[in-house]
Amino acid sequence: MRSAGDSENMVKSSQAANLLMQNLREMVKSINSSLTEIAIEILQQAVQIEQRLIRIEVVTRLKEKAE
Repeated sequence: MRSAGDSENMVKSSQAANLLMQNLREMVKSINSSLTEIAIEILQQAVQIEQRLIRIEVVTRLKEKAE
């Protein structure tokens, strides 16, 4: 079972990942090609992080239901 602190940290982490991705999507539109290239790389990593956070959430909920 998750504690209230764990749940709060999951929400905060998901919100932070989402905000990061939004900002990186704006950076991808930059005129500076170097900045665009770096933003794309970081965006790909941020997407992976968000997907992992979603998996943690799903696994935790399934585990809670099983208990």
